[in-house]
This record gives sequence, C-alpha cells and structure tokens, in this order.
Amino acid sequence: MDNSIAAILEMDKKARAVSDEAAQKAEKLLADAAAKKERLASEHAEKLTAESEKKLAVLKENSDKEIAAAESAADEKCRALDEKMSAGRAAWKKEILDNILNIEAL
Repeated sequence: MDNSIAAILEMDKKARAVSDEAAQKAEKLLADAAAKKERLASEHAEKLTAESEKKLAVLKENSDKEIAAAESAADEKCRALDEKMSAGRAAWKKEILDNILNIEAL
C-alpha cells in the first residue's frame, strides 16, 4: 500500500511539473505573441507613415506645378490685357471724349 501511495504521489508530482512547464510555455508564447504583435504594429505604422509622406510629397509637387501653371496663365492674361489697354488707350479716350461732347451738343 505504501508503494501505491508513493506511486500516486510520484505521478501527482510529475503531473504538477508537466502542468507547471505547460503554464510557463503558455506564458512565454503569449508574451512572444504580444511582442510580435507590437513589433508588427510598429512596423505597419512606420510603413504607413512613409507611404503617406511619399504620397503627400507627390501631391504637393503636382499641386505646386498646377499652381505655377495657373499663375503663369493669369500673368499672361494680365499682360495681354495690359497690352490691349495700352494699345487702345488713346483711341478709347478720344472716343469717350467725342461721345461726351456729342451728348452735350444735343
């Protein structure tokens, strides 16, 4: 009977050791998984940031080109209007004065 009790106690001792080892492995696996999750999240965030910065740079470059083209077109229109104004100034002035003088003569 002592042998049976000793055998049961020995089996219990081994079972507890196996259970403790399994619990330690489970804790290690959970800790490793949490660390990997955090590392992957960090890498993903860094990758997203880099991609966002790259896309922002492309958008800024394109918008700068569009703004420069719009400003150039506006400058060209202003220059053309200034030329027309300068070229027609004397004739328009004379026409306006003639119209005013003709109205007063009526």
